[in-house]
Amino acid sequence: MTKRAKISAAPFLITLALWGAAGHAVTPLHAATDPRSIVSEARPDFMQAPAAALSSIKTISPASWSPDGRYVLYVSDESGVDNVWITDVETRASRAIAPSDQPQSGPEWAPDSKHVLFIADQKGDEIYDVFVADIEGGRIRNVTQTPHTSESDASWAPDGRSIVFSARGAHRSAGEIGVVDVQTGHVRMLTHGASAERTRVAPIWPVRGDFIYFSDVAWSFTDANIMRVPVRGGSARNLTPHHGELVYSLEDISPDGEWLLATSDSSNGWRNIALIRTRDRTLTWITNETANHFAGVFAPNGAAVTFARDDALQTQIFSYDLRAQSTRQLTSGNGLHELGVTRVVLPHPPRHTFSPDGISIVYRYQSGVTPPELRVLRMTDGREETLVPNPLSSEIAHGVVQPSQVWLNSSDGKFSIPALVWVPPNLQRDGSHPGIVEIHGGPMDQTRPTLLSHIQVLATRGYVVISPNYRGSSNYSREFFVANRADMGGADLDDVALAADWLAHTGYVNPRKIGGYGASNGAYLTLLALAKQPQRWAAGAALYPFVDYPTEYASEAPWMQAIDRVLMGDPVRSAALWRDRSPLTHADRIVVPVLMTAGANDPRCPPEQAREMARAIRSRGGIVDLRIFGEQGHGAQDVDAYTDENALVVSFFDQHLRARGATDKPQ
Repeated sequence: MTKRAKISAAPFLITLALWGAAGHAVTPLHAATDPRSIVSEARPDFMQAPAAALSSIKTISPASWSPDGRYVLYVSDESGVDNVWITDVETRASRAIAPSDQPQSGPEWAPDSKHVLFIADQKGDEIYDVFVADIEGGRIRNVTQTPHTSESDASWAPDGRSIVFSARGAHRSAGEIGVVDVQTGHVRMLTHGASAERTRVAPIWPVRGDFIYFSDVAWSFTDANIMRVPVRGGSARNLTPHHGELVYSLEDISPDGEWLLATSDSSNGWRNIALIRTRDRTLTWITNETANHFAGVFAPNGAAVTFARDDALQTQIFSYDLRAQSTRQLTSGNGLHELGVTRVVLPHPPRHTFSPDGISIVYRYQSGVTPPELRVLRMTDGREETLVPNPLSSEIAHGVVQPSQVWLNSSDGKFSIPALVWVPPNLQRDGSHPGIVEIHGGPMDQTRPTLLSHIQVLATRGYVVISPNYRGSSNYSREFFVANRADMGGADLDDVALAADWLAHTGYVNPRKIGGYGASNGAYLTLLALAKQPQRWAAGAALYPFVDYPTEYASEAPWMQAIDRVLMGDPVRSAALWRDRSPLTHADRIVVPVLMTAGANDPRCPPEQAREMARAIRSRGGIVDLRIFGEQGHGAQDVDAYTDENALVVSFFDQHLRARGATDKPQ
């Protein structure tokens, strides 16, 4: 387990003009972790946790305080699907404000504390509308009602009469900024003409001033500007002009409108926290480290800001006093202390994590063995209390496995590949146990040390699981983040193979009992691994995969096409690469059993992709179990579907990695 160096109490401050760019730090290398250094600890109290119980652990999102201080607002699947919930700060009573069988996300308080906005789609189609709910009367209204346009990143105007949002047409890749009148439904677009390779998101309407601010982001996620447009309409202005690819991402605006809180990688290639003065665009660094940081928000009086720093097994929250120019660490210990979603790609925090009086903050805590809960921390004396608990039931508490951080040296010597490993307790180091390489999706994502039910259902049953954060994963340096560009299914697949070989050398895992497992991009890499590295794998589970770049590109939404061009190059000029890196091209080389699932309404990886792969494998005599889930989009939409999915994966691997004959390596 690695320890991070504490941030010095004296802040690191640099002020520079925004058109200047510093050199980028090289991703540091770590000593490789010896596979035999990991240990299966003795735990007499350990008992196998039921898969259904693990799958139904409730989720809780980061939260925000109501302007009147009475409630906190968040998203939870406690009722079986992600819905918007509130908890009374005094009584601790919790309830869903707009119960629905469709997932809801992105909630934000209206200034009157009586209404909440959120976004929702229909059956996973990802065409979102903006809804407004009355928290007392239960009335719900769809205020955009646009079946061919997806609205997201919605937030309120200061007077509560309008909502500003990002809107993207179903046949466009670029999002634009618009405003809707809550009472009349009249929509007024503020921006126009965004590039097809970019999108405009995360608008903020400050309390003071005549402008709305937003981020203009390239679909590569390696370049972003902060822009503003007059509330009454007019030309948008770029506040962060620069040369080359750099990220400036807007997170919050000070109450007086004088300062923007931003994250940027322009200093050293890592996301750090900066303040930008609106009148002259000068930038002041609050942090400047080789670690990724996530901005919080301004305190209600504008005198301080919060942010979080991310490390291998912990995320800590800090405050920065603008007057004293000093940084203070607010949380400590292992686990993730989160103000918002901790990821590099568009991580924007809830807007009201401070209590209205500025004395307390609400944050989410979770770890590898504890589910997410909401805590309140008092800034004056550091006292904490749990506001929304989420305890494990007795049938689960003694059956979860703690992940460990390990490092793998890449085969080309360029990177140390970070990975998390779950080693079940009470195993003998006799080389008899099954292993799983879990491959996260994205690829611009990251496996984090949280209580991941889809991994725990395997670890509690004695599977040794490793999840590599292969090159291209989020929350590392820019250099690492772009290392898979124009090389999908290349060096990142080598990183996956490295994880499988590492498992085989632990002394616990039988090399003939290693399975590959992933969803979305992880499913793509799973299938490609089975085809291009057949000697390493005994089985593979690929959930919601895409299998053929050319046909996927022809049918997918324009914004996804833009991302594919970033990741794989031009579909015509790079046609040979697109074919070679498509699992369907090599389906005849897959000789082990395969499980595939697909959602009938999936707009990202349509079910025909999985059907075509199944046909190709079966035509050569291969074994495929294909399941198409109706009423589902890109992944399980509710707890019941997620429970069924996990049970299906466990049953599949039990059959092919544990059953008699599974010890024989496929030829």
